[in-house]
Amino acid sequence: MELTIETQPDAGLSKNGLKRAHWRTSEVLTREAREQGYILGRMEVEDGWETLERAEINVVHYYSNRPMDYDGLACSVAPYIDGLVDAEILADDDPSHVIRYDMRHVKVAHRWEAKVAITIKPYADKG
Repeated sequence: MELTIETQPDAGLSKNGLKRAHWRTSEVLTREAREQGYILGRMEVEDGWETLERAEINVVHYYSNRPMDYDGLACSVAPYIDGLVDAEILADDDPSHVIRYDMRHVKVAHRWEAKVAITIKPYADKG
C-alpha cells in the first residue's frame, strides 16, 4: 500500500518565496496547494485504503536547472502533505505519525520534466 502524487509546487511556496510575498498572496498559494494535495490524494487512493497511523514520506525533487534547498523544498511540499492529511491518507503529519521523512534531488534533462513526487507508505519497523 503506497501512494505517490506528483506536482509542480509554486516557487512562492518556498521559504524565501513566502518571506517575500504579501500574506494574502501566500495564503492563497498555500490554500490552493493544500486543496490540490487533497484532490490528488483522493484521486490516487483505492477503495479500502486505511488511514496510515505510522508512515514514511519520501520527497523527490526532479530539477533541470538548480535544485531547491532542502528547507525550501520541505516548505513548498508542506501544504500538499497537509492536503493528504485532510484526505485521510495520513492520520497526521507530526513526528509521532511520520516516522521517516526523506528528501532527495534528481537531475533531469529538460525543464518540462521538472516536478516533485511525494510518496507516502506505511512505516515498516525493521528492527
